[in-house]
Parts: sequence; C-alpha cells; structure tokens
Amino acid sequence: MNSQIKAPCCPFISSTFRDFQEERDYLVKHIFPELQQICKDKCTYFAPIDLRWGINKNQSQAGRVISLCLDYIQNGAPYFICLLGDRYGYHYDEETSDQSSKEWFSKNLFVAAREGHPWVTQHKDKSITELEIIAALKYSKCTRAFFYFRDADYMNKKFPNGPTEEQRRIYGTENEKCAQKLKHLKEQIRATERVANFASPKELGDLILRDMKATIEEDYRDSDVMVQLPHLPQSFTERIHNLKPEKREMILAHHLFEARNGDTSRLANFGSDLIVALNQHAASIGQPNHKPILLISGEQGCGKSTLLSRWALQYGNNSDIPLITHYIGCSNYSRDLSHMLENVLQILGVDVDESGGEEQLMTECTSKMWSSLQDNIELFNRAVQAQEQKFVLAIDCLENLSADSDHAHVLEDFTWLPNTIPDTCRIIITCTTNAPMYHNFTENYNSKGENNYYEYPMEGISDVEQRKVVVQRHLETYCKHLDPQQLHTICNTNLSHNPMYLVAVANELRVFGIYEEVDSQIDLIVEAPTQEDLWYNIFIRWCRDYGWNDNVKNNWVQDALCFIAMSRRGLSEKEILGALYMSGYRDSTEVKTADWASFYRAAQDSLIKEHTGIFSLAHGCVQKAVLCSVMGGTSEIKLDEINTNHSNGHKLKRMPSFFRKTHNCYHTKLAKYFAKQPINWRTLEELPWHWSQALQWQKLHKIVRTPEYFELFRSSSEINQFNTFKIDLFRYWDELKNHAPELDGPAETYNMMVQNELMRSLSDVSFLGDQREDKEEDSEELMEKLVERACNHVSQEESIRLSKSAWLAGQFLGEICDYEPGTKLLQYAKSLCPTRKSDLLYQINYSLGKVYYYKIDWENARRSFLDARKELKKCSADMTEQLEEECALLNNTVSCLLIMKRLDESERLLKETEEKYQLLSRYSKSPGYYMFRFNKARLLTKRATKMSDEKKADKEKLFNVALSTFEETMEFRMKHYGWRHPLVALNWQEKGFLYHSWCKRIEGENCFKKALEIYHEVLSHDHVLIATCNYHLGMIYQELKKWDLALECFQVALKIRQKRFDFSRRHWKDIERRMKRCRDRVRQEMFGDLDRLP
Repeated sequence: MNSQIKAPCCPFISSTFRDFQEERDYLVKHIFPELQQICKDKCTYFAPIDLRWGINKNQSQAGRVISLCLDYIQNGAPYFICLLGDRYGYHYDEETSDQSSKEWFSKNLFVAAREGHPWVTQHKDKSITELEIIAALKYSKCTRAFFYFRDADYMNKKFPNGPTEEQRRIYGTENEKCAQKLKHLKEQIRATERVANFASPKELGDLILRDMKATIEEDYRDSDVMVQLPHLPQSFTERIHNLKPEKREMILAHHLFEARNGDTSRLANFGSDLIVALNQHAASIGQPNHKPILLISGEQGCGKSTLLSRWALQYGNNSDIPLITHYIGCSNYSRDLSHMLENVLQILGVDVDESGGEEQLMTECTSKMWSSLQDNIELFNRAVQAQEQKFVLAIDCLENLSADSDHAHVLEDFTWLPNTIPDTCRIIITCTTNAPMYHNFTENYNSKGENNYYEYPMEGISDVEQRKVVVQRHLETYCKHLDPQQLHTICNTNLSHNPMYLVAVANELRVFGIYEEVDSQIDLIVEAPTQEDLWYNIFIRWCRDYGWNDNVKNNWVQDALCFIAMSRRGLSEKEILGALYMSGYRDSTEVKTADWASFYRAAQDSLIKEHTGIFSLAHGCVQKAVLCSVMGGTSEIKLDEINTNHSNGHKLKRMPSFFRKTHNCYHTKLAKYFAKQPINWRTLEELPWHWSQALQWQKLHKIVRTPEYFELFRSSSEINQFNTFKIDLFRYWDELKNHAPELDGPAETYNMMVQNELMRSLSDVSFLGDQREDKEEDSEELMEKLVERACNHVSQEESIRLSKSAWLAGQFLGEICDYEPGTKLLQYAKSLCPTRKSDLLYQINYSLGKVYYYKIDWENARRSFLDARKELKKCSADMTEQLEEECALLNNTVSCLLIMKRLDESERLLKETEEKYQLLSRYSKSPGYYMFRFNKARLLTKRATKMSDEKKADKEKLFNVALSTFEETMEFRMKHYGWRHPLVALNWQEKGFLYHSWCKRIEGENCFKKALEIYHEVLSHDHVLIATCNYHLGMIYQELKKWDLALECFQVALKIRQKRFDFSRRHWKDIERRMKRCRDRVRQEMFGDLDRLP
C-alpha cells in the first residue's frame, strides 16, 4: 500500500507548568490519543509538543531553553495551544534578590536572540509564557492558535475549604505586578476571538478536542487514503478488488498493517543487512540449486515484522515479480492456517469456492469431515508446484499460526508446506526463536530435505550508539530530549538490544509529565528483568491511569483486556462494555464509550482493531501481561500451555488450578453476556465456545440442541464466509461425548428437538395429552402421529419451518453416520414439506439419497436422487446452475445403478448426462464432467467383467479403455484436489476393482492399499468406505491364498459394518462366511488336514 504522508500536526502546548500539571496529564492520556487516531486516518500523525520535560541539562546549562521553545513553536506552526490561569509565569524580575535567576534569564534571552529570535531583546520584562504567545501570534504565523482561560474562581472550587499556602503558591498569582501583566495579556488575546473558558480538565479536553478535530478535518480533508498494492501486478490488484467485500477487506488488512508497520525512520539504519538478504533471496527466483525458504528468526520484538514490512513497501519499486504478504495476527482470522492459505490462493487466482458439480458423497457422511483446510492445503501445494506464475510469499509471525484440534498435527509436521518447492517460488518466514513453532519447523521441515531453507538469525541492535539514536528519534518526534546519562542508563540494560523494548520505554517516558521525576521513572522502567515484566508494568500504569483506581484487581481496564484475551475471535467495543456492565460495572462505575475510547487511543499500538470493529491483543507480550495480572504478577506463566485463543477444552487440565478458576470465571462471564444477545453468527461464534472453555457441558448441550442455534450451525455457509460453524458443531459434540457421556447423544437430542418443535406448533392440547397418557406408546409412534397431525393442522409456513428443522437434523445425523435416525428425520421432513416448496423438497430428497447410499440401500438412494431431480426441474434457478446440479444428481443415480449392476439403465442415464454437459460451455473442464467420465469407466469395467472369455479381445479392449478413462480422471482429480483427497482414493479403489476383475490381482492389491492410505489419513477410522476397501482387498488376498491377511481385512470390514448397520444383519453375513473360510484355511495350514484333527 502506498500512502502519501502529509506533514504532521504538532501543536506547541504553552502554559505555566506547576499549576497546569493536572490539565496537561488529562490531555496526554485522554485527548491527544484520540487526535492521534483522527490524524492516523488522515494519513498523518499527531505529535503535540509538551515541554514539561524534554530539554536536557546540557541544553539548559547552555542557555537554550527559550530558544528551543521558540524554535518548536515555529516548527509546529500553524498549530498552537495556550492554557492560562492566574499565574503570569517565569520572568526576569528586577526586584528579586536571586542573582542566579537573573543571570539565567539574561543568558537565555541572549542565546535566543543570537539563534534567530532577535525580537526577544525588546521584551526583556516578559515571561516565558508571554514570549511564546508573542512568537506564535506575531513571528511564527500560527494561524491555528487556540487559547483557553481557566475560570477565575477555580481555586475556590478545587479547594472548598480554602487553599493552603503551598497550594496558593502553585495556583495563585505571583504578585500584584504579575496580575496586571497577565490581565493586559489576556485582554490582547481576547481581541483575537480565539478564546474559550473552562472550569475543569475534562471541560478543557472537550474544548481542545472540538477545536483541533475541526481544524484537522479541514486541513487534511484532501488526504483520503488510496489503497494501492505496489508489490503486486495490476492484474492481481484488480483480482483482489473483484472479490467479495469481506474477503477483499481481509486481504487488504495485511497491506494496511504493512503500511503502518513499515515506517522505520526511527530505527535509523538498523536491519540493513537483512534488507540485503531479503533482496538476494527474492532475486534468486529462477536460479537452480538455491534454497527456496528464508527463515528469519529472533526473539520477540527484535524487529522482524517491522523490517519485513519496510522491505515489502520498497519491493514493488525494484521487481516485477509479485510479492504476497501475510501478517499473522494483523486480524483474528489471519491466525488461522486455512484462511491464510485461502487468502494466498485468491491472490494467485485459484478459485477456492469452486465445486464444479462433482458430488463428494464420501466426504459428507463422516464424523471426521474433509475440511476446507485440507482442500486449501492441497490447492496451495498444487499452486506452488504448478510453476505457471513466479511469485514471492512472505509469512510473518509463524509462531501465531493456529489450526483446529483435528488438524494440530498439520502445523506440527508442516505438511501444509510442499516437500519440493520449484525455482519459480520463494518463501520468506519470520518466527520467534523461543516459540514451539520454531522448533517444529527446524526439526520437522528440515527432515524433508537438507536444501529446503536457510536461516537468518536476528540479534537486535548490538551498537549502543544506534540504540540511543532509536530512543532519541522516537522522543524527538514529540520534542523531548534525554541527557547523555539518562540515555546511557536506558541503552545499557540487558534488554536494550531489542527495538520493541526501546520503543516501549520511549513511549512510557513520552507520556510521563513530571520533569523532576524523570530520572526515577527511568530507574523504575529499567528495573524490569524481562520484556514481559516491562509490559506488566505498562499494564499496571494503564490500570492506574484509566481504570479509576490504583488496584489492578477489580479494575475495568484489567477486566476489559482479560475479556479480549479470553475471547475466541476478539471483541467489539459494544461487547466489551456490555460484558463489563454484566460483571458489575454499573451506576457510578459504569464504563462508557468515552472511557473505552480514551484508553484505546492511548494503548492502540498494543491492540488491533479490525475493519469489523473487533479488538484483539497485538502481540504476545501484551497478552502475557494481561494473564500475569490474573495470576498476581508472576512472569513464570507459559503461554503455550494455556493458549487462550482457539484453545480446546482438554488443554485446560494443564493449567494451574488457581489460574483455571479465574480462567473459567472470565469465560463464564462472557458466555452469560452473549447468552443475553440476539441469536446471530457473532453469538454463535463465541457463546458455545465459552461454555466449552468454562467446562460447562450442560450449558453447551443446551446450545447445540436449541433449534435457532442449530439452524445457524447448519446454515453457516450463508452467514459466515469461512463456513466454520458446521465443523464447530462436530467438535462440540466430540467434546460432549468425551467429557459428558451421560448427556443425550446427537440422535436422541435432535429427535427430541424436532418432537418438541412439533408439539409447540400443535395447539390441540387434548391430543397431546392423550399421547402422553399412553405410556406404552414409544417415541417413534408418537413422532409419526405428531407429523401426521402437523401435516393436516398447521399452516404452510409453519410446515416449511418444521420441515427445514427436521431436514437439517436428519442431514447432520447422516453426516455423523447415525443413518437410521437420520433417515427417519429426513422422511418426516419430506412428509411435512408442502409440495409447492420445491427447493426444500429437492434438498431433502438429495440428503435422503446420500444417507441411503451409505446405508447400502441402493434402490432407495436411486429413487431419492430421481425425486430430487424432479423437484429441481420445478425450481426457478439459473439455467447453468440448474444444469450442473442435475448432472450431479444423474452422476449419483448412475453410481447406485452401477452398484446394483443395472448396466443398460446406467448407460442410458450416462448418455443423457453427457448431452447435458455439452450444453454447458465449460463442461470439458468441470469436475462434475470428470465424475461422469469416472462412472463411464466403471460401466466399461462391469461390461468387460460380464463378457465371456470367448470374447477375450473385446474384453481386453474394454478393460484398457476403462483403465485409460480412470487414469484420465485420476490425473484431473490429483491436479484439482491434490493426491490426498477422498475422490482420488475412490479412483484408486475403482482401479483396484478393475484390476481384480481383470485377474491382475497384484496391481489390484496395490491400488486398494493406496486407497486405504488416503482414507485412513482423511476419513474417520470407522468410515464405511474403509470397510468397503478392506472387504475387496480381503477378497484379493483370499484369491492369492494369503489367508491371514484376508482375515485381517475382513475383520476390519465386519467391525465397521456391525457398528454402522446394526439394524440389519444382511450387511455383514457375506463377510462372516468369508471369515469362516479364512479361519479354516489358517487352521489347516497350521495343523494339516482338518478331518484328521481330534
């Protein structure tokens, strides 16, 4: 992103010091951060000049105080802010007996005159404050000068019992002569008509915010940010801008982060060697024998992200090769591996949403679903190895990358990175050295090959003088300076080699306002032995400055940050304030929007605010500081053991008991807050997750069985661009099964949910009462009567709602292999659905067909697919989309017919399918078309199998054509999905059938083994396809007389079928017969002729 940065807004803050300490502190902590955010949005920054401290001893002793003040006023023009009370200010007093004071003032006036301000010699009797005002109005062209006068009765209001002598010296006028000078000065200022009066620091803050906000809006109104992507070609930029808004904004979030993070002007020449290494690595594209991955390692805060951002911003000017950047942690979803890969694929132009009409039956009905992550991994590996497009991929903060618990191994063994990376691709990765992810990468990925990556270790800033430059440049932005001894103290600590540490220290000193206590403040800061302790101290200051009391416990700032740390995807401002309100911050302690805004603007470098308004913690040090506050200030906490974001319930056992209690308490508070909110995707994202984290299994069970929540879970693709809620529902049921087995399972739960929905819809109480009195009537009979009653007595709209509820429940049970209850619910859904609702009937029949298919009920599956086709034809939809869906239905119908060996009917439907694909302009490239080709190969195999040996030549020809077609579909599927996809396994399985039928048993054995290898990796261990594959592999072993191997395969197939089809013995009696024969043969080989056995 290129943004033209305008000149900063740097108003000089003029006032007497001691009597305006409170007002200046209020401005620094509450008003200036808000103005900084406004300027940031205008592509500039706000850096007020507050010289309560900032002029060091050398400058003071050289007589440069007045000169520097006047210089800063000139540099900050046209902006100037002046605060006046009852004091005139420090001035040359002829009547004083303090000779050193006179000498100091005379020397400063002389130096100021010599250094470009000769007019000061005409105003020797003026105070420094009045000299500043004269400079602003007369000599520095401060056209944006604002003056604020404190009310005359301020002291009486501040000290109702009367001020003490010391308080009078601080706030009251010096003497009558000074009072007259001040009165005359105020009269001159009032003539400018730029004056406002205030009675309190808050009132002053509101006035300055109003005036400066309007001024900034006017002066910077033409600086709208134009998003450009200089390190991507125009075609890539156009592709990104053509994406759906939510996906486009997620990609652009990385470039916004890059633009804000890439300003390294304050880091001097730090990191120049790394910039050279990055340039050399990117330039090596196309060069053989060059390691494709550059790993940049170092401790947290050593500058990895900042320097990578700086290099990325410069890269577009030096190369035509696209650079794709992904900053993990710049937004909540950026941490997820699947979403990271999806972003990269979309920039590369890979359509991750394309289904192409190829129905994936085997991925629908499994308790361990083939997830979008696995699809994206395969697509990413294929895109990298395609060698069609040269590109550089930069991944920042690898240690923050996450995946769901089912795919944690993917992160640990780095299977998402290709084993072989071609010369057309270069990858850059940054990672913190003490993170588990770093050790996983260096150990696991390195095992794939010695020449995969090389490492650039960053050690921070070794030169003490360069450290001083970093601190000085940061403070100079705000016109503050440290003495050499103060700089020496800061830059010679054990942590001072770390840039993030230096910037954090400089920021803490920037907001500190008491000049006399700067040394003690520096000593306090540098006492922190670790970065975590420094950030803990910063966190304590936040609580003290913004949390209304000095106690960290029961402090709203601490609670707000803990809520963010414990949340799943971060929290919005409304959610933070709502959770605080429900936690007891009410009435006089209620936290308002203004309170949160003041804190956020002060701590915005430590918080990430997404385009959706969601806040999250920016880096691990802040998170650790927050968690340390919960644990009483200890820095021994191990974040990798109690990872709050995206953690899973089973990890909670590793927490210290005293932390787990607080951890559960925060999750419970957040769950109670979201339970009071309207049911929507945001509530669905957080609420069940918090009950899970709090180990409240009854509460979680209530959520997953609530009809409104369940419908959202099952309709997630319509409300959430990442379609994660369906997978969440599987995960929550797994947790309930493991941690609360006494609760009803999915089948009982959703049967009861649908039954309760029916009862609520039927208003005939006497009918329901009669059913309840019949104790012998079972649940199934009751459901049938309820459905029958509902079909005749509820409105069509209510019937549609009930039908959809039953459909979603039946579909889910089918996907987790509860086939029989799933079938019943789908049949109820079909009965309830009005005939005019063709689109819903289409979905219900389609789902029924899938469940019947896996029940090995081919005839009912075929009928359901045909019924779905009839309803599809009644739907008013896009012609192309309807044709693709119809082809998918025909493909599934043919699959059933082929298994039933109805070959003529299969051939007729295949011809019809081919005709329909020819109507689609892109049919030859469609995955659905290759499903058609796949079925055609299966048909040829079965035709060849039925042919007699007398037609051996024709039989061989058919087998060869079928094999060629299988290889054609295999090539497409491996290219489109990757080699580990279930459809590829299905291809291997069908090739195994072909070779088996062809009497090529060794080739068939190898094909079935490859299919099983993939099935075991991507499907649940008890999936029916694993049973089918083992059954046919066992048949080959039986024919090869490998009885023990055959018996082993049959045992696996029988165990799965008994579990899945316990309602009918017909599904496993053939296996039992084969197993008996194998056992007899094994015994015969061991003991000889069975007839001779005793």
